[in-house]
Amino acid sequence: MTINPDLLERARRSGAELADADRQALLARAEHHTAIRRLHLAGASLREIAEALALSHQRIQQIVGASGGSWWRTAWRTRGVTRDAVCTWCTRPPSEVGKLVAGPNLYICDRCVAQAFRQLAKMPESGSGLRAARARCSFCSRSGTGGRRVVTGAHANVCDDCLRLCREFMALEPA
Repeated sequence: MTINPDLLERARRSGAELADADRQALLARAEHHTAIRRLHLAGASLREIAEALALSHQRIQQIVGASGGSWWRTAWRTRGVTRDAVCTWCTRPPSEVGKLVAGPNLYICDRCVAQAFRQLAKMPESGSGLRAARARCSFCSRSGTGGRRVVTGAHANVCDDCLRLCREFMALEPA
């Protein structure tokens, strides 16, 4: 049995129309969900939106969750959650150190800065082996290449530039 060329062409055209309709439906759904989430972010409650659009509260909740979530989840998750201000290198709390310099999710105390400077003095100018060359500074994220030396610790690393900045910060008098 052979395929009828007219019917085959008709099937191809209808398949292309179906694919186009699927794309249009997908775009319309995404636009609808985005508009619902924006309504919620603008201050409307999920119940208000559900009543106005004649949808269930659960469906609105699903749509908001799937399209990026609610503002209150972010607010709840980030509510006053702060990292304990203890030295990342030696884990001493602020009560046991003279000064503490904060970096991005890490801290270094005055004792560890002094110890890192002692380690830095023992290092050759080009770094200290392969580990130091591959290590990234936990403060500035730069690697120990190009003449930069990185002192590696158990939980964090610090380059010579950031170490000098830490020393300058610690030399400042409190206001």
